Amino acid sequence: MRKLLIFMAVSCVWMFTVASSPVVTGARVRLSAKKYESAIKVLEKNKDKYADDPELFYYLGRAYAGIANWDKAGENFNKALDLEPKRKLVKEIDKWRDYYWAQFIRDAQALLDQQRYPEAINKFRIANRVNSDRKESHANLGVAMLSQAEAFQEAQPPQPDSARLYFDGAIESLQRAIELDPEDEQFVKNLGQAYIMADRYDEAIEVYEAYLEENPFDITAKKRLVTIFMSMQDFESAGMLYEELFEDAGAEMTEADYFNAGSCYYQMWVSETRNKAEGEKDSEQATHYLERAAEAYEYVMDDNPSDCEAGEQLYYSYINLENWAQVVETIETMLDNGCERTYITLSNLGVGYSKIGNQQKAIEVFKEAQENKPADEQSQ
Repeated sequence: MRKLLIFMAVSCVWMFTVASSPVVTGARVRLSAKKYESAIKVLEKNKDKYADDPELFYYLGRAYAGIANWDKAGENFNKALDLEPKRKLVKEIDKWRDYYWAQFIRDAQALLDQQRYPEAINKFRIANRVNSDRKESHANLGVAMLSQAEAFQEAQPPQPDSARLYFDGAIESLQRAIELDPEDEQFVKNLGQAYIMADRYDEAIEVYEAYLEENPFDITAKKRLVTIFMSMQDFESAGMLYEELFEDAGAEMTEADYFNAGSCYYQMWVSETRNKAEGEKDSEQATHYLERAAEAYEYVMDDNPSDCEAGEQLYYSYINLENWAQVVETIETMLDNGCERTYITLSNLGVGYSKIGNQQKAIEVFKEAQENKPADEQSQ
């Protein structure tokens, strides 16, 4: 009698825990035989009856994957997980989601490397449908969409409306990647870059400033933020960041960084001296900006004395500082390194020699300047 009671108890437990097993078992058999349509038909017919059975939705997801209906596959995998299955089934669902996901990611990445952006985007989107919880595919989709947006911008003729749609899509994908992993610094920087490329500067500033509060020594992020301020002609904010960069970056600052810094300080000098009423001007501050501009341009010229644009900006800075010896030295360096002997450059060199008292040299240079004067200015 005792054995009979034990058997009955075990039987009751078995019937309770596998109440949906006839449907699921049938679906499993059909999947093994690759009869996906038949499995879908049975499971769809019974899913309302067994609406709380995660195993049913798991197999329904696999059946839809078998006929490449990735929207339905992902939808049913997610439904199965929403029903909070036991750990063993969760691992099984994740295994299959990752299996399908990996196939599309591999193909998508190869297409991205080949710059076949529309095809890569399609593969990344499918990967996200199959497994919406993988940060990598959202992040890489964002990168692919940014690349396609750039392609639309550079097309002949440009396609700004299409570019805008892809910029918006890239931003949305990168935001989703950050939701999945808020600690990934590269995702955050990519989002900031996406806002820059989309000309959404206020949002880019918000992203980078928040990021720099947590990562104050990230040179790349500071450089991107200063680029935004320069684009917005917010030279004061850019100048503050350049001061930090000069203190922190050292050798990480490139010629382009120093040239842009020089342009920033020069514009700050212009603002201080030309855009203010007499009573508001601060001559000491203006001189500081001009000296900082000269220092930045000097770095470029020291590294590359044939950079004629930097040389021109440098000698104009020295003219405004009335440092005529440096005007002469800078222009002579430019000319020695192949910069064009234009009328304007030679005229400024002549003024420089005159200011430092070398009148003979000034006369020689002014004569050459006149010989190089444009024809339409000869009568002036």
